[in-house]
Order: sequence, then C-alpha cells, then structure tokens
Amino acid sequence: MKNPPISRMLSGSGKMVGLPPMSQFLSVVKLVKEALDPFARSVCKEGVSNENGLNQQLSIFISNTSRLQNLPFIANSETMEDVTKGDSPAPDIGIFLETKDMANKPKKITVFEGKRLSKSIGKLRKREYVIGHDEKKGKHVSCGGIERFKRSIHGKDLKCAGMIGYIQDGTPDHWLNQINNWITELTHHSHTPAWKEEEKLSQVTVAGKVLEYSSVVSRQADKLHLTHLWIDLQLK
Repeated sequence: MKNPPISRMLSGSGKMVGLPPMSQFLSVVKLVKEALDPFARSVCKEGVSNENGLNQQLSIFISNTSRLQNLPFIANSETMEDVTKGDSPAPDIGIFLETKDMANKPKKITVFEGKRLSKSIGKLRKREYVIGHDEKKGKHVSCGGIERFKRSIHGKDLKCAGMIGYIQDGTPDHWLNQINNWITELTHHSHTPAWKEEEKLSQVTVAGKVLEYSSVVSRQADKLHLTHLWIDLQLK
C-alpha cells in the first residue's frame, strides 16, 4: 500500500505501525518535498540566503507541514549525533518520530544536510556540496555534505539520509553536471573511503521548483542511500 491512511500509520503513542524503516523514510521525503515550496516562497520574501538561516527555517516548515497533515514527524535543526558530547558533529536537520511517552526520547528517522548551490560561495567552499577543502597548512576540513555521510561523521547509524540543495543561481542541470564531475575527479585521488563513479547523482523526479535526485554513498563498512532534494530559490 503506497499511502496507508493515518489511522493505520499511527498508534495511540504516536508510533508509525506496520511500516518498516524504509517506508518511514519515504514518508519523510514526501513530507519534506511538500514543505519546500512554501518554504521557498517565505525565505525569498524575507531575504534569507545564508545556509544556517535556510536550514533553520526549513526545519520549522517541515514541522508545521507535518502538524497540519496530522503526521507524527518533528524536525530539529542542528541535531547532535551524540548528545553526551558537547563537540559532537551535528547534521543540519534531524527528523524524529513524535511520541507521547515523555519517559523516552523521540526515535530518529533520518537526517539531512543542507548546502547552498551558488557560484558566489567562494573558492574554498565551491565543492562543499560534495567535499570540504584543505587549509594552507594542508589540514583537510571535512565540511562537505556528501563527504560527512561518506566518512560516517553524520548518519553512521542510518541506512537512508538526505541532502537539501538550495539553488541560488545557475540551473539544476549545471549543478548536477558540476557535482557529478567533482565526484569523478575524486575517484582519481586517494581517499578513505575511496570515491566511486557509482556515487554520482541520478535524477528521480521534477515537480515545479523541487527536484529529486538519488545516489548511493560507499562508506567504510557499508553503503548509504542518499536522497537529494533541491529547491530553486531564484525569483522568477
């Protein structure tokens, strides 16, 4: 059943019943896609263009959309991987399953990293959707979106996760070609884990200003399914 009724999805405690983790993830992807269009109209009107602001606003729109649709998901910005460590890595957006049991923390369904797709982002950060950069002294800064998933800095306990691409200039085709070219370039260099041609993005759907792509990330011990949701933030 593709779209089970809410009564089948929820139990009294707010848990999604009868749905395996992959189905829960797909439900989250559908929710985020529906939140992206009103989110885009809002941030364009308010003039929000910085990455942190975009991620925070999107988290609010996802939670609001979930509540309006009577779905059991809540979104949280800057979700720490390990809340017992103050310096823990924190994916930009975490999606949790709402619970009415105050004694237990909400179950984490998945996480998303959000990155600007802009030609004006700066030379050091131009490949940041994929991989970070090297400092002058040679130290590598692991700030790349896909890279953080690949190195299990983010989502190490997950099988499915996501990326949000905020298109601020250029076309989706430009960024798809650019990102896939960067991945090809990385396959020619020594990295741990190694980058592979199979990790390139492939298009899934296009619906207005929202585009969906898919990729498989090869990690050290396993693979991660990555869903890429891009939203065009250019006023037209």
